[in-house]
Amino acid sequence: MKKWSFLILILAATGFSSCGDSDQPTPVVDDYKLLSVTTSGKILEIGNNTGATVNIGQITNQSNLIQLATICNVGSKIYCLEASYVPSPNILTVYDKATKTTTTQQLILPPSIAATMTDPFITNLEYNGSEFIAVVSENMPNNMRPNKIISINPVNYQTTDLNIDFFQRTLTSTELINDKLYIATRTEGLLKIDLTQKTVTELQANGARINATRLAKNGTTKLSLMKLGVPQVINGVQPYEYDLSNNTLTDKSQGAIFAVGNITGGTLVKNGEYINYVFNATNGFGILKVNTVTNEQKFVALDQNAVGSNCIIIDTLP
Repeated sequence: MKKWSFLILILAATGFSSCGDSDQPTPVVDDYKLLSVTTSGKILEIGNNTGATVNIGQITNQSNLIQLATICNVGSKIYCLEASYVPSPNILTVYDKATKTTTTQQLILPPSIAATMTDPFITNLEYNGSEFIAVVSENMPNNMRPNKIISINPVNYQTTDLNIDFFQRTLTSTELINDKLYIATRTEGLLKIDLTQKTVTELQANGARINATRLAKNGTTKLSLMKLGVPQVINGVQPYEYDLSNNTLTDKSQGAIFAVGNITGGTLVKNGEYINYVFNATNGFGILKVNTVTNEQKFVALDQNAVGSNCIIIDTLP
């Protein structure tokens, strides 16, 4: 009898231990890190699930006014421009991620632009795999003078006028898919610019204008975007998707409303999720991940003091 009692006690203890182990919470781990840059030039690595934030570099700049819409991550370098005239406008800033050093290059705009624009200023930048595509705007907007588009050679920094004009001024975000440059604006619609045919087309949804920011390509036929214009919410946005093959706009928000700290700049789609830094309905700041198929939303809280709301995602890291 004593032997059986002893065995029962062992089994009970084993069962209790096993049950206790199953109640242990599953640790949160990151699948990848979000490479991010702020307007002050701070370079951050942020865990996609944990939100763990590490400062991994600093882009040296004059005025802490890096334009989010000009930040490009290309290989071992990060390129951007400041919204500053110190010491002069249109200076390309180049940060080397390997050496953690910053250099600058004064860009000389094509004579055709310098001669026709009063105060030409580069406001948006994309990279197409071999050269930069840049939007040049009037620093003080004038409806009589159009924006221009140029290319920039990344080796010798020579600029070329692509002879494309458009007049929209409230530019927020750009995305490049093949030879098409997509430009979102705050109040003047979503544009498609064919760099080969040199045509400018406003993309609409059932005849309605689309004002947006945070453009991100989802494959070659879809654009993820944050639709602007949420009533009574400062910089209020909702996630949408625009199908370029049939010109349809799909609401991905499930009724949820968010806000961004700075309405300029882009973001990305990773593993089928459209990813942004946002404020949620309770004013919490963090990573919003929206599944582009199911519309499922995940929110990862961040320390706003460590990240800052003037920050965009430019790439991912292992």
